[in-house]
Amino acid sequence: MSVKRRRAFTLAEAMVGLFLISIILGVAAEAIRWAVRSHRSGEAKRQAIALGREVLNRISAEMSTSIGMGLLPNGGELRSGVIYPDYSPALNLPFTGNLYKREHVLQTLPGGSTVNVDRAYNRLIFSTPGKRSGVFSDSLADYVFVEYLVPPRADNPDRPQNKLYRRTYRVMSDPLATVIPGLILAGNYEVANGPFFVLDPGDPLGNGNMIDAALTSEQKLQRGLVLELPKPEDQLQFSVEHTAATAQRTTPLPNDPAYQPALYTITVSIMIDSQGNNKYYGSQVLTQQVTIKSGY
Repeated sequence: MSVKRRRAFTLAEAMVGLFLISIILGVAAEAIRWAVRSHRSGEAKRQAIALGREVLNRISAEMSTSIGMGLLPNGGELRSGVIYPDYSPALNLPFTGNLYKREHVLQTLPGGSTVNVDRAYNRLIFSTPGKRSGVFSDSLADYVFVEYLVPPRADNPDRPQNKLYRRTYRVMSDPLATVIPGLILAGNYEVANGPFFVLDPGDPLGNGNMIDAALTSEQKLQRGLVLELPKPEDQLQFSVEHTAATAQRTTPLPNDPAYQPALYTITVSIMIDSQGNNKYYGSQVLTQQVTIKSGY
């Protein structure tokens, strides 16, 4: 009786088998990594959309309540109540730097005509009636400056922080009584007074002119921090574009755009570093328009 002997694997066959297994494992591992990256990017994108929409809704809802303070004591008028950016014949830069700038843009409309646009980055200032409060002495007759801003990073002024802040300043109970401290006159236009809205990137809520100046740091942060992105490396930026006013506000003309509802466009950019490699796969840009009516 003959006995069949099983043939053993040769070394070469074993090496080929191991090589094929390593390829299969490598492909599987890469597929898993791709799936994880895709999942993280998708989650980051959904999160960016949700956070960007939250910022847009917050800014546009409050901005739409702005009210003018016309016949200012030091000249000029604030018909729409939006102070920065506000149209002016010459470019004013009350805030300068890599993150804060204001620019004139000649925008071409679909019909081929052009319109002057004032655009401000990472800073928005407007006036609203004050709110009644048991803590503060402001009333509904007072005017209040509301400011939204994204500070630069303390360690790198070229990059924005991952936070959006809201700051408020009391104007005065009688805006006709004296010069309004937060505004300066440039020609026939009121513009934001830079020193009044001074900013310390290390302590954005530390301005002594703020209504909340007397509160503790924790209280100011609770009232002033609108949004914080998940990681310090994430970035949040916004711009506000004024497209409607093309005439001086102190010389009303027939159909003067400065006396009509003014259209503003708010653009918010959310950059979430989902992979931890500064690729920002979750980046999202959202835009919304706000119409501001004259207070008169």
